Amino acid sequence: MDAKMQRLVQDLKSADIFASCSATDIARIIPYLQERTLRAGDVLFEAGSPATTFYLVSSGTVALLTGKKTTQEISTGTIGEESVYEERYLSDAIAVTDATVYAIDREHLRYVLGSGAGFMQALYRSIINHHVVRSLAGALRPTRVEAAPERPDRLKIIGWVLAIALPVVILLAGGGWGMDWKTKIFATVAVSTIVMWIFRLAHEFIPSIFAVLVILILDIAPPEVALSGFTSGSFFMALSIFGLSAVLVSSGLTYRLVVTLLRFVPRSKFWYNMTIMLVGIFLTPLMPSANGRISLANPILVDMVDSLGYRKGGRAATDLSVATFSGFTLFSGIFLSSKSIHFVIFGLLPIQVQEQFNWGYWLYASLVVGVVLLALHVVVSKYLFANDEPTNLSRERVETQQQVLGPMSTHEWAALGGIVLFLLGIATSTIHKIDLSWIGLTVLYVVLALEFLSKKEFTGSIDWTFLIFLGTLIGLVKSMSYIGLDAGIGKHLLWFGMYTRTNFALFVLLLGASILVLRFFIPNNATVAILAAIFLPIAEISGVNPWVVGYIILFMSDAWLLPYQCTYYLQFEELAHKDGIYDSRLFLKYNAISVLFRFAAVYASIPFWKYLGIL
Repeated sequence: MDAKMQRLVQDLKSADIFASCSATDIARIIPYLQERTLRAGDVLFEAGSPATTFYLVSSGTVALLTGKKTTQEISTGTIGEESVYEERYLSDAIAVTDATVYAIDREHLRYVLGSGAGFMQALYRSIINHHVVRSLAGALRPTRVEAAPERPDRLKIIGWVLAIALPVVILLAGGGWGMDWKTKIFATVAVSTIVMWIFRLAHEFIPSIFAVLVILILDIAPPEVALSGFTSGSFFMALSIFGLSAVLVSSGLTYRLVVTLLRFVPRSKFWYNMTIMLVGIFLTPLMPSANGRISLANPILVDMVDSLGYRKGGRAATDLSVATFSGFTLFSGIFLSSKSIHFVIFGLLPIQVQEQFNWGYWLYASLVVGVVLLALHVVVSKYLFANDEPTNLSRERVETQQQVLGPMSTHEWAALGGIVLFLLGIATSTIHKIDLSWIGLTVLYVVLALEFLSKKEFTGSIDWTFLIFLGTLIGLVKSMSYIGLDAGIGKHLLWFGMYTRTNFALFVLLLGASILVLRFFIPNNATVAILAAIFLPIAEISGVNPWVVGYIILFMSDAWLLPYQCTYYLQFEELAHKDGIYDSRLFLKYNAISVLFRFAAVYASIPFWKYLGIL
């Protein structure tokens, strides 16, 4: 690192506003800083002009003026804090002497630092110090906005009508269908719950709580059945993976990994794309939330597009965006711990199948899927995003970022150690015979006991609503099996299940097509829960390993064609596309093609599954 860059890094670290920032934050800021040289008397910005840029004064003196009165002179420090949250500057900024300042636009500053409490507090302190409190108070006085009257959602009204009417029909006509009292009551509860899921009348865990409560209160199934989900290995596996994911995110280890790889990979678009894709694949089994992975991926994508010098909205930037999104989401199916809903399917499998399909064997059985997805992605991307746009990655800048990061912190070592212990536990599972759930929980306990994850971080990072959904949903399906309703439904659908033995290829086509149609109307998790409750028993009756059917349901339910069907794409679009980073038309074209990837990957896996003896 040269002397000039050392001075810049020191200025950043010494500025009060960045006092709460980590080394990772400082390293991420550096690529976006633009040096500007001012002469005495030069105007940096004027009061009332659009507040689009934040400044760090490195040398010389810059005065802030309100009217003709100087409110503050800054020799070393920050100005233009209004750009973070205001539309206009509150004062004039004029160079008193020759000066050097570094500028960063508001969007990039927000990308890097977000809205962390420490940063925002320092921001407010700084702006108060720079301005007369009276004028500042007037400038920042909140404007009361009258809320528009809410219109009733007609779709939700229809949903509530159906949630009440359909159970009434079942109660009145159920006797004619040969159902006893317990089966009739369970059917009414199940139908009402499914309708609430389909029409999104409440958060998905609320209908499942309702269903379990009715089952317990009316004694349809005993507590050890209805609440079995909360004592299952799936529940504790999900809990431990959520905790380990929190340690990984808070440590900053991910950004260090990207910077290190960019320093050593060959200088080509292919390898830049593969770098971020491989990082995504590496993180996929460690973070059981696609939305969580996307929130981690977006800042990395923005940094890389800027560092590589790609034209925003161009084919090169779109190609990199697709590689990022695919790496962090497309390969979810090959890992048991990649998505929360996977734990639901795992919890619904028979015990002997759970023992067989531990984390390692799930990955092994999915290898063909992973290889096919990666190969098809490379081929399609090469032709769909073909371009001659040059790359301008500065190795010097990357080296500077790595130097700023410094040696690995204790927090990073803890994250790395937790991941290594978890993977070692998985790799040696055939020796120690300890269930994956207890391995993950043990690693999480060590991390918590050594205080590498605070109570606040732990409680804030765990998706407790999903854990409730997981526990209640498993209990709901187990109760369904307890009263024999799953066997009854299976008998009526045996014609469909026969294809699993006589023509599995046709079964895959029919099931996959049905899922794609359902996904236009039903959220992902609800689709998986409904189809799993129906088809897993059919698979057992048909003599097919239920994992295969459950896997196809999971894998195909993750496919989408329109943005509203995919919450993590909407999140990705909000964070990346709003800045014009990629061409949404090309992106969605690729996504439509990727649906065919999924069918190809499943069909390519059939011979491998037969070889393994699970089909």
